Amino acid sequence: MAFPNRPLPQLWSSSARFVIVCTAAIVSLGDFWRLPYLLSTYGGSAFLLVYVLALVLMGMPVFSAQVLMARGTHTDLPGVVALWTRDKPHSRLWTAGAYATLLGALLLLAAYAVIASWSLAYSMRAVFGSLDTVSMTQSARQFVAFARDGERGLGWLLLFVLLLVATTARGLQRGTEAVMRTLAACMLGLLMLLLIVAIWQGPAAGAAGHLFNFDLGALGARGALEALYQAFFSLSLGTGVIVALASHLPAQATAVRLSAMVIVASQIITLAFAVVLASLVPGIGDEFSAGVQRIFEVLPPSVQPAWTMALLFVLLAMISMTTGIGLFELLVQAVAHRARVPRLRASVYTGVVVAALGLAAQNAFGVLSGWRVFGYNLFDWFSLVSARWLIPITGLMLCVLVGRVLARRRLIAAWSPQRDAAGTATFAIWHGLLRYPARIALIAVVAYAFGVLELIESIWKP
Repeated sequence: MAFPNRPLPQLWSSSARFVIVCTAAIVSLGDFWRLPYLLSTYGGSAFLLVYVLALVLMGMPVFSAQVLMARGTHTDLPGVVALWTRDKPHSRLWTAGAYATLLGALLLLAAYAVIASWSLAYSMRAVFGSLDTVSMTQSARQFVAFARDGERGLGWLLLFVLLLVATTARGLQRGTEAVMRTLAACMLGLLMLLLIVAIWQGPAAGAAGHLFNFDLGALGARGALEALYQAFFSLSLGTGVIVALASHLPAQATAVRLSAMVIVASQIITLAFAVVLASLVPGIGDEFSAGVQRIFEVLPPSVQPAWTMALLFVLLAMISMTTGIGLFELLVQAVAHRARVPRLRASVYTGVVVAALGLAAQNAFGVLSGWRVFGYNLFDWFSLVSARWLIPITGLMLCVLVGRVLARRRLIAAWSPQRDAAGTATFAIWHGLLRYPARIALIAVVAYAFGVLELIESIWKP
């Protein structure tokens, strides 16, 4: 049966552009501040070693599995899961897991919209020279006052959502691909300029030496689990963004090669972020321990000259946009296919929902600040439910689905249609990684996200 309003299949202009867009979509503000903080806190290159192992043993298999499932389907996340599980027991349960992923992405984007509005506002303030502060205390007070001012924040939040709608409404090639490619080029240029500044001023070598100093004693069990957790989120493995973007690839696209290119590119950029931030902000481990909001409190009084700080905040605003577009594309794709509406209407509908939830999360610091459940405000709950619960669980579900549930013969056929010896051998390695190391690592990520380590420490605390 044909549906006249069903969106026509869209393809990437080229595989290279898919790599660029996917890389830009998964590099987030969390990579900007959290990885350098973790490196500084948990033993530098000792932490990095575990992190790289997690990327290879967990990130690469799960990432490429999502690309393998989605390529050539031209449908949304629930549609991709339904295509692969149609003849399997509990197929509705797996599809329900896909809808849970969409819910997690929606709540995450609502909370992220608040942070993105801060980034947009501070980038404009930095560019026009209105962020000159004399102390960390003054900077923190200015940020708290801004975060609590719902009227000023509303305009920036709506601007962010309008930019998302305007980008995705134009379609894949003219909208998402074109905008993301431009933003990626600008981000890379700013990052290179900031690296040159850090090297020219002299602190880059010292900062890199401090950041990557090998200290196995500082790693510990918590550091190892943090490395797994960071690897999981640095690749957006549980958000569904990879599936949404890979669904526009042709069916014959090479999943592993494209996945490897995205992972390598994103991690090089992330490590470059770490070196820049460690060079410009002394004592990064202590300064960023309280969370992402510390970016807006620490950078204004710490980074000199002022134009360097302006470049940093503009870079932050661009990162906010690319991550937001990736999450928004996932949701728009789902609305267009589930409601069978044109992409423009799907973008508008999704934008209205994201704006409403984002406004509620934003006012959790203002007029709704008194509304708390178990000590968490609405913004905290959006972040908690999405990042700590739904996204890790659904990431594990996808790994179990490909590694344990789906028929091996069907996966081999998708992996290597010619069934040549080389293809069969590489498939065996890939499938083995999914069945054991990746699944065990994801179980550890879920347990850590649910606070199992804190529970164990409280029981065994002397």
